[in-house]
Amino acid sequence: MKIRIPDQKKAKNLEKIKWFFITAIFITSFFINNFFDKIGYFTRISIITLLVVFAISIALYTKKVKNVFVYINASKNEMKKITWPQYKETLYTTFIIISVTILISLLLWGLDSIIFRLIAFIISVRF
Repeated sequence: MKIRIPDQKKAKNLEKIKWFFITAIFITSFFINNFFDKIGYFTRISIITLLVVFAISIALYTKKVKNVFVYINASKNEMKKITWPQYKETLYTTFIIISVTILISLLLWGLDSIIFRLIAFIISVRF
């Protein structure tokens, strides 16, 4: 059983409060756009933009968003470790894939034609 330290509870509650405010801000911006259509378009867009920027700024300080940035940085580091194929190898592989695709499509087209003619022959024969 894991014992929670009061600081962890506070941090978890703070995260919940942050996400509540983020959700409330987005819902508020939705209602502003829909119910205050008498206000000028530019004013509504300005208010909604400010609300969204405020919500994003709150989200940047949440644990989940920080984890996303950690994941992105780890992905960048992994991308640096990849050995990418040379141009010639990529060209040959592409040629092989296109050739096999054309070959299989012609094979399936021929098989489909044979089956179509066979079924047409069977249907045309009257018992």
